[in-house]
Amino acid sequence: MPFDGVSHVGLTVRDLERSCAWYTAVLEWKELVRGRGETTSFAHGVLPGGLSVVLRQHDESSAELFDERRPGLDHLSFSVSERDDLDGLEKRLAAAGAVFTPTQELPFGWLLAFRDPDNIALEAMLGRG
Repeated sequence: MPFDGVSHVGLTVRDLERSCAWYTAVLEWKELVRGRGETTSFAHGVLPGGLSVVLRQHDESSAELFDERRPGLDHLSFSVSERDDLDGLEKRLAAAGAVFTPTQELPFGWLLAFRDPDNIALEAMLGRG
């Protein structure tokens, strides 16, 4: 069975309201639907370009911040198509007081690494074409 893309990305957050506001302000995420399961609250939305991102808060959540050294997700990297996209994102990160490393030119492209409010490691990358 071949996979032909990513359906969505689901991220566990500690405070759904705070994370929705941050992803909207910084990543231009557009919330489409909010709901409730048996043990979680969630908000489903899309990033510019159409990638679906679901933010989920568990009723019995850990107070610990994300740590990529534990087994599981190391980081999530978004691709962008223009250098201006990285510059705009860097400005939004600075305005939000987010933790980030300024855009770096690397042998394989340009990379902007940053953290969300729960310390989840995220990147935006413009590859060399």
